[in-house]
Amino acid sequence: MPVATHEGSEASPDEVRAQLELLLASAAFGRSERCQQFLKYVCDLTLRGDAGQINQYLIASEVFKKGSDYSTDEDSLVRRQAHLLRKKLDAYYSSEGKLDPIRIELPMGHYVPTFSRQVVETPPAEAIPASVHLNTISARPLPLRFTLFAIAGGICLLALGWAAGRRTSVSQELPPLPVAVREIWGPWLQNPSGPAICLSNPMTAAVKHSPLPILLAGRLPVGPEQDKALRELFNLAPGGVLSLYPSRVNTKVGEAMGLALLAVFFTKASVPVHFTQTRLISWDDLRTQDFILMGHNEENPWLDPLLSKYPFRLGSSPEGRRNILIASPGKGEAPTYEVSRVEEQNGPTHEYALISLIPGLDSRRRLLLLNGLNTQATQIATELMTDPDRLQQLYTRLKLAAPDHRGDWFFQVIVRTEVRDKLPTTGPEIIALRVL
Repeated sequence: MPVATHEGSEASPDEVRAQLELLLASAAFGRSERCQQFLKYVCDLTLRGDAGQINQYLIASEVFKKGSDYSTDEDSLVRRQAHLLRKKLDAYYSSEGKLDPIRIELPMGHYVPTFSRQVVETPPAEAIPASVHLNTISARPLPLRFTLFAIAGGICLLALGWAAGRRTSVSQELPPLPVAVREIWGPWLQNPSGPAICLSNPMTAAVKHSPLPILLAGRLPVGPEQDKALRELFNLAPGGVLSLYPSRVNTKVGEAMGLALLAVFFTKASVPVHFTQTRLISWDDLRTQDFILMGHNEENPWLDPLLSKYPFRLGSSPEGRRNILIASPGKGEAPTYEVSRVEEQNGPTHEYALISLIPGLDSRRRLLLLNGLNTQATQIATELMTDPDRLQQLYTRLKLAAPDHRGDWFFQVIVRTEVRDKLPTTGPEIIALRVL
């Protein structure tokens, strides 16, 4: 039966299936078997008229072979794969599939695909190269002289396009950037697709106060001693029930502040930015885009494997206190740095963050890891990387450490800040640095 499209016309199931085959064989989907299976399954069900059956549980069972104990609340596999699938569809239709007649999409928040006809604006007839007309009209081989003319004309067009592009890029250059910004951030600012900024997903349990004497679904009870302590700590009224509401989708305040700083920094440079969460990314994502990963390794599982071969790493003490480790400490450096203990309530502490600007999994990509031992230290690390004056201080230290360095900068830095009442009171102080 015909399939309704967004443009109001109808596409036959055969047209949609032909488009699906193009997608599955494309470079965008070539290395992602899970995305291929996901897309094929939901498209097949929709084309059969069974779209109403599609839900997270069915996809988890039929595509990813999850058992009967699968819970959509506890396992976000389907949501993560749907997020990745949407990104791959966008990438396909913005490049190799932009002239395809049918567009397949997976709307946000839904798992039923939609099929629409793409409106492709055809340039005026006189602007179309002769070779395009010839290939469109007839599939017969061209005489040799026409082939040679077409090749020569193509080379000329490429040369003219390159020259025009050079002139355009020169005429549209941004105002000169400070030396430190250009040296440290240059490759990032030249990437037209921009970076993805990734917030961590800490495990949290919010305190909920219900005036009714019942425990609501999805919440955990607290014992009498916890109830008393929590009421005193948060100055809660007597009565009702206290409970804990576990979640993996909260954001730390320091990371949110850092995200705002990064967004302003890239916007001023006319570079687009994208935002995501640790639970929604994959190794494929890290290979295909510049990424900025925030948080620490208790909240961000990508950090430990990414830092495993570098001199500064994240760890924890036998007592479970988070710290930063130096494999081979230099003069004046400690082997570990951890948050200092507080002797008085709301008294000052010294907190630390690790900044790692390292190559991406693909040599054409880059990773920036901004990892405070506490959330306020992540904010301070971001301030160092986005404030031109502080970047100049960092650049001076980098040049002192590697005076003969040429090319892109890759490095690790440990910074310290003083914190009172969970708020940074001093700027970042560089206490250890390595040029990679």
